[in-house]
Amino acid sequence: MLRRIVSSRSQQARMLRLFEVRCAARAHLSTQAAPVMPANLVGYSPMAPATPMGGPTDGKIPTAREVEISGGVWAPTSAKKDKLGELRAALEEGQVTLDDAATEEQLLDLYLADGLNAIVKTTAVSGADIDATTTEFLDWLNSSAKDLPEDLAQVQFETFLGDIASKIDTAFQSIPKDRYVKEMRDFMDPPMEEDGVGAFLAVKVEGGETMNAFKGCILRYRLHTIKAAAEHLKENWEKLVTVTDGDKDRAAVKGETAEQRASTLSRDAVKDVIVEFAKGDDTTRFAALWTLMDRDDDGLLDETEMKQVAYFAVTPAGKALQQLFEEALEARPVRQPLVLDEEESADGEETKPKESKPGFRARRKEKSTIKRLKRHFGRAVSVHFEDELEMPHRLRCVYAWAEKVHQENKLVSVHIDTGIGGRKRFVDLHPKVSLPEYLEVKKEHFKQLDHVSEEMVKSFREDLLCDQGRGRQRTELYWQSAYFMGVVSV
Repeated sequence: MLRRIVSSRSQQARMLRLFEVRCAARAHLSTQAAPVMPANLVGYSPMAPATPMGGPTDGKIPTAREVEISGGVWAPTSAKKDKLGELRAALEEGQVTLDDAATEEQLLDLYLADGLNAIVKTTAVSGADIDATTTEFLDWLNSSAKDLPEDLAQVQFETFLGDIASKIDTAFQSIPKDRYVKEMRDFMDPPMEEDGVGAFLAVKVEGGETMNAFKGCILRYRLHTIKAAAEHLKENWEKLVTVTDGDKDRAAVKGETAEQRASTLSRDAVKDVIVEFAKGDDTTRFAALWTLMDRDDDGLLDETEMKQVAYFAVTPAGKALQQLFEEALEARPVRQPLVLDEEESADGEETKPKESKPGFRARRKEKSTIKRLKRHFGRAVSVHFEDELEMPHRLRCVYAWAEKVHQENKLVSVHIDTGIGGRKRFVDLHPKVSLPEYLEVKKEHFKQLDHVSEEMVKSFREDLLCDQGRGRQRTELYWQSAYFMGVVSV
């Protein structure tokens, strides 16, 4: 026989009050207004399949502020930014920036990043002064292209790009890296004129050694960029000629048969890409790559092709930066002071200090520092765009939010005859995007593609600041632990 448990009057009253509180809380939540979100962001998830959204419902591209408020698209902050904010908050009195908290040896690493940034900024300006070596290369490029057919097959394509790489290797012999790159830490951020062209090149430096070294570094970086672009194109013939599924489906709708791969590429389009990597900026390079990827000459690309163009623009820049950075590490010891202390002889004349062979600890420290710098820089090149800026998410959003005129920015569902027993298959044709439509969204949500190399150097410098800050925190923790153990043991 089960015994029925009857609650007391006090328990019943307490349960009744708890029930009333819960009902009031639910009523309050139901009357709260839902957060206002742009109509073109409602229901969008970055993890959703890469399908068009049908275009903004209000005919307006969402702003960066609207995306930040809505959330869920890409992270507005990162662990690196949070760490930098924590380190800035811990600055001591008299320290304005994190550079002020760095030691003399740590400043050498920051100066290396600043010098590399100065080279990149000056080189990336379209219309900047072109040196005689680059001009000679461009003349050779134009003359060599005239001897080739208008449409390049794979063998001709790879031979042409291989000749470009060989020409660059020959040009490197006239500008030895030991003569110029070793002065990279002496370069400061160049001032910019109103027209955007770096005014650093017009400044006269006493003796002219620093200016000559700066121009030599710019030339080496430009040649590295050309060679990296040629090698990257040569390695990705398959991506350049592979026809997308959308183009094959559109050809099937018209009753045509599309090949799996194109057999040739335009000679002029390939040459224009190399020319823009030689003297253009990131915007002109992207436009040249867009033309190269546009095989049907309609000015429109699928989402897959648009993403490939972006990666074709980013990858060579990273390879060129890494080559120049490693040359700077090899040309000069990373812990050698910028200005050597000068000694005065008995007759008052200045003499150079005697050079001594570094000891075992100095050599070990030098090797460890080089390894650490290479690791940080390699991470900045490979991870910054892909992970920190979330490049796949941003490119998918750029395509989804673009005002695509093609197909009125809508999916077109069609039936295609498979040719097997009269069967048909159902496919969705996604709209294509044009270059102006892409640029309109990119300038709002992916401005970093306009300064690819600068973004990588900036990420490298932030990694250095974070690493130096963590070192200071570890040192402080060790001292505090030592003080604590000393007090406890007394």
